[in-house]
Amino acid sequence: MEWYIPLTVLPAVALIILSTSNFLVGLNSEINMLEAGDETIDWVIDQKIDQLTRLGYAIILLYFSSLFFMISALAMAIYEEAVLLKYLMLTGVVLFTVALIFLLIYSIKAIKIKQNHLRRRE
Repeated sequence: MEWYIPLTVLPAVALIILSTSNFLVGLNSEINMLEAGDETIDWVIDQKIDQLTRLGYAIILLYFSSLFFMISALAMAIYEEAVLLKYLMLTGVVLFTVALIFLLIYSIKAIKIKQNHLRRRE
């Protein structure tokens, strides 16, 4: 396996990191707006804070996965040991997959929170 293969995954990881950081900023703004509103909706704020935690974990895992992809490319270029490359790449892929699962859970729960919030406002 060539050393540059793990590096070809990095733009995709970077795009998901950018998207996740945009979610973080938007969710933080939404929480601030809910707290500053006339009526405080504690249960919505609590669920959104949980969502913020999920996004935080997802972005941490994405950063670690990109680190493992870079280290695996560097290890292959320097040591030319395919076994080390495979383990580092596998670790990066596992971390990336877990981050995507966190993002999937975030998306599903975001829809449920919004639906519950809108139903209770009626």
